[in-house]
Amino acid sequence: MLEDPKVFLESLQSAVEGFSKVDKETLKAFGNLNETALKPGALDRKTKTLMCIAIAIATRCEYCISARTAQAIQAGATREELIETASVGLLMGGSLAVGPIVTLFVDTINMLVPESGK
Repeated sequence: MLEDPKVFLESLQSAVEGFSKVDKETLKAFGNLNETALKPGALDRKTKTLMCIAIAIATRCEYCISARTAQAIQAGATREELIETASVGLLMGGSLAVGPIVTLFVDTINMLVPESGK
């Protein structure tokens, strides 16, 4: 279970940097795919990133939930938008997405977007 979302995100960044030293080409290709998929078009980057969060919750990907939530906030997502996105993820993920995954998501948004702020 996630203790501190910031530490979790820092460990993810450290792991990515370590992997990059071993296989920079694959990581660069994945980064390019990420940027291409999130490039604004009919949907803006924030909306696409919110979609990533819903999918991450439905598939129970802890790293994805934390990383994409931070990215959505950087793209301008509000606490309310994040919570509605989580509801869609729960709808699609069913009961397996509840519990530790919801706890992880709530811990992440509480840390990154406190209730008093937007």
